[in-house]
Amino acid sequence: MSEVSQEAGRSPASEAKRRNAKPPGGARRKAEKTQRLQLHLGENTVKRLGVHCSLVGRNQSREAERILLRYLSRDGKGRELFDQPDDDPDDE
Repeated sequence: MSEVSQEAGRSPASEAKRRNAKPPGGARRKAEKTQRLQLHLGENTVKRLGVHCSLVGRNQSREAERILLRYLSRDGKGRELFDQPDDDPDDE
């Protein structure tokens, strides 16, 4: 009987430990691994990107990646070295 009472008081391993904490493994995982790169852009370009992203409701990093990838796939050198990406679901 003592074994049953000890087991009944335990919470499952997949349950969060604290009241407002996320359960383990509950975070959304990204399909691709991301890398950081710092670019030095002109002041007007940064302002325009910020305004554009605010109006469209998108993240600045994702939008900059989308724009740069579109340019590189169309006009960039060495594009034959990389696989052609599928249509981006965020691209509308």
